[in-house]
Amino acid sequence: MKELLRVILPRGKGSDFMNLLDKNGASSITCFYGYGLSKGHIENMLHIDKIKKEIVMAILDEKDARVLLRELNKEIQKTNTAIAFTSPLEYRIEDEVKMNLEYVALYVIVDRHEGQKAVQIAQENGARGASLVHGRGSAKEVKSILFNMNIEEEKDLVIMLVKTELAEQIKNAIYEQMQLKDENKGIIYTLPVIEVRGLIEQQ
Repeated sequence: MKELLRVILPRGKGSDFMNLLDKNGASSITCFYGYGLSKGHIENMLHIDKIKKEIVMAILDEKDARVLLRELNKEIQKTNTAIAFTSPLEYRIEDEVKMNLEYVALYVIVDRHEGQKAVQIAQENGARGASLVHGRGSAKEVKSILFNMNIEEEKDLVIMLVKTELAEQIKNAIYEQMQLKDENKGIIYTLPVIEVRGLIEQQ
């Protein structure tokens, strides 16, 4: 079975991890920039809660993932601020029950500048940190055209690891408070997490 590995680490550390992944048989290795959002009202008020991050993603075999996570754990302990986790690329809902998962990866895609609101709602419902990535949306109907260029709406992608027992509460809170039931408001979904390294325990 193939697994999707994500490693979230401080800016500037991505290349080393990508080389490690390449040496251990990973494929489709990619890296993009993001921000870590910490939990703390004082930091939020002072607007210093954003920490520059790199998110490395790769696909690898289940067996290789176990070996690689052991190797990554050594590096993560050195950086002290990195997280690595894996999800199966193919699974059924009944498989999640059999896995008895402790964590799930929660993804929220909303309009630019709305991501931090989603993080705040999640933290109010028991989540801890999160990673925020800026991107662009693409739809069949482009809303505006300038100088013959398509103008696509900018998006925020929020990635959070949350306890399985908190996931539904957090999803419902974000869905309702951000009115994601309305058209083009956003998307929220979860992926099962098989293994995690470097995560501060959630209470």
